[in-house]
Amino acid sequence: MANGLIDIVHPLQGQPHQIFLRINNQFRVLNNPNPQIHQQIQQAFAFGHQVIGIWDTQSPSVLRSVRIQRL
Repeated sequence: MANGLIDIVHPLQGQPHQIFLRINNQFRVLNNPNPQIHQQIQQAFAFGHQVIGIWDTQSPSVLRSVRIQRL
């Protein structure tokens, strides 16, 4: 479960859009989130919902997907 967020809204030219979530005191990155997922993550943090990150054990710093849980 994420307890922190860094949102790269305007990346440098040639760089991907990225959202970094702090999970277990480590930042994990979601590269090129679609606009809908981007908005859902922002709203989840704004309204206190849980954001759960899923990553591959081969690449633990890269998120494969996220799940939003409304409380």
